[in-house]
Amino acid sequence: MPCYNHGRFVRESAAAVLGQTFADLELIIVDDASSDDSVKVLRGLARDDARVKIIVHPQNRGPSASRNDGLRAATGEFVAFCDADDLWKPEKLARQIRLLEEHPDCDMTYSDSEIVDEEGRLTGRLFSDDFPPPPIPSGNLFESLCARNFINTQTVLARRLALGERLLFDEKIRVVEDWLQWIRISRHHRFLYDPGALALYRVHSMSTGPLQRRRYSRSRCRVAIRTLHAYSDIPLKVQGQFFYLIGRELCYLGRGRQGRRFILKGLSSGWAGRLPVRGLARMSARLILEWTRGSIPRRRS
Repeated sequence: MPCYNHGRFVRESAAAVLGQTFADLELIIVDDASSDDSVKVLRGLARDDARVKIIVHPQNRGPSASRNDGLRAATGEFVAFCDADDLWKPEKLARQIRLLEEHPDCDMTYSDSEIVDEEGRLTGRLFSDDFPPPPIPSGNLFESLCARNFINTQTVLARRLALGERLLFDEKIRVVEDWLQWIRISRHHRFLYDPGALALYRVHSMSTGPLQRRRYSRSRCRVAIRTLHAYSDIPLKVQGQFFYLIGRELCYLGRGRQGRRFILKGLSSGWAGRLPVRGLARMSARLILEWTRGSIPRRRS
């Protein structure tokens, strides 16, 4: 659980994990060189509950490295994730462990979550409102995840031994690292979806803004390129979606000429791969829009 937020969030998040109805657990908290009172809070938690283990990074290494250190220290049959500003509902672990025990053909389960504001107040929205799962949300999700990420990290539970080294995150990706992770895992393992909202996902001022948006755009391009290079047998329609995504993000970053080429390549691959009309129409509309903007100077990234 990377701890790079205020100590209050850390305390609330840890309490939600330790208060699970499934109590036979270990809570491994990774402090990623926080600059607030988080370490003091964590040491207090460890003194009060023997289930708490702390790992402190002397320098910030990002969420992927933090999760990997936690995974390497884990000893349980199952592993789950909870960032420092998010919360689990009390029945989350018990319900998900039961689901995986009832479905031995699946190695990872995920669920919906409720969105809360910075003070923890319910907003009335679900994670699935913004990131809906595919029509068939369980089973082999590789192609669906290549198109977009719809899995909230806080809702995941996985079989630790079954996934082995595949559980480790790519430490070179510091933003949208979870999307790349689920793509890689879904290549070899089946997922199981629970439509219940088993976690609370906090949206606050630190998670939005132009600078953060540019970081997301760059990382989405990296994830798409890495996936295309890693799997030579990706269907043409999926390749088309990746090319379109790369082009769209490049245009946002001010690299319109290069972005338009990728959108056109995505349109060509999508057509050859029989991408649904809606996807082809979206690519065509974006291409036309960016072409009309081509004469307007834009700042390059």
